[in-house]
This record gives sequence, C-alpha cells and structure tokens, in this order.
Amino acid sequence: MPIKWILHWQPNAGHTVSGQLLAEISQCVESINGVKGPKWKSTLSFYRPVTKDQSNASEFPRDFLGISLPDQPNKYYFVLRTHRLVLEADSSIQTIMEKLQSYKTRVALNFEGVQYQLGDFQLRI
Repeated sequence: MPIKWILHWQPNAGHTVSGQLLAEISQCVESINGVKGPKWKSTLSFYRPVTKDQSNASEFPRDFLGISLPDQPNKYYFVLRTHRLVLEADSSIQTIMEKLQSYKTRVALNFEGVQYQLGDFQLRI
C-alpha cells in the first residue's frame, strides 16, 4: 500500500486562498523539478449520526469524514478525527451506509486541482 500524507492547511485568520497564492505554490513545485501532470478531483463528505435513541449516542463517533481518491476508485477512506484513526473500506460502503441510515452526509466539499510528480512523490495542489 502506498503511503499517503494529507496536509490540512488553512490560511491565516483574515486571509483567503487565492489564485495568486496557488500560482506561487505551483511555481515553487516546478522550480524543484516537479513535473505537471493531469488534473484531479475528489469529494470530501462530512458525516453526522442520525440519532433516534439518545441513550446510546456516546457509543458511536459523533462525526467523521469520508473521502475517495482518484487513483484508488475502489476504495473509500474514513477519518475519525476524535480517535485519530483512518479506516479503509471498499467503495460499496457508501451504498451500505445509505441503506442503514445511521449516518447522513451533512456537507460535501468538491476539490479539484493539478497533480505534480516529484521523483517518487505525487503532490496534489
């Protein structure tokens, strides 16, 4: 299994991510011999539990993130932030979760950008 590292980056308070900033990052990557590759897209979903019975609500994760990566379309990853845990599942888990109705997608964020190859590493911006 390849190693993946996701850097959660946020701009400083009061600043936003702009096209100029992304262009500067791309120039930096290209200056260290990064080879520009294809565009990529991914969707990050924020899940919240559907709690019908509040008595056992503490037994389940309060919320978690789900993401599919374009280079592994048969896999789906869950990030349980409170437990600092990443779970890997088959992509059919999304259908199972819809049928069970124990968790619902509250927010879905679409990401897209450009991929760079840096030797053995891939960098997605």
